Amino acid sequence: MIRPPSSAISFFAHLEHVDGPMVHHVIIIPDEISEQFISGKGSVRILCRIGDKPEFPCALVPRHGRYVVIASLKLIRENNLLIGSAFNMSIRTDPGNGLDLPEEFSEVLAQDEFAYKAFLALKDGGKRGYIYYIRQAKSIETRIKRSFEIAEKLKERFRE
Repeated sequence: MIRPPSSAISFFAHLEHVDGPMVHHVIIIPDEISEQFISGKGSVRILCRIGDKPEFPCALVPRHGRYVVIASLKLIRENNLLIGSAFNMSIRTDPGNGLDLPEEFSEVLAQDEFAYKAFLALKDGGKRGYIYYIRQAKSIETRIKRSFEIAEKLKERFRE
């Protein structure tokens, strides 16, 4: 059964170290939980919350016959996660598929039709990469600066 977007499910998860060139830590999602979100093969975009911290976009990713959430070192530090220690987590379907624009970027694209069209021409993964880059900025000024940078890069890319 696929869960509707607004329905979050809470459970206890744990962090695990994995060997690999890019991914070093994953959060193991219990099978009985991940099965409620999977609609086919591949990753599924979800919104995650660890404890009472703010929700963040992520993906349920298939790895070695189970589903996991890739955990960055920043996520591990911010949430004081320890390998082998259980923690409370909740997940729900991401109705925006990880593509909800930061307000600053939305404003820049609203003022620049060419950049907007170039952004729309990207595949979803490329869009999410730019969105993630902007969201990682701590200050509004930096998010605005990055939004203008990306708009210029998009225009250069699609002029060629």
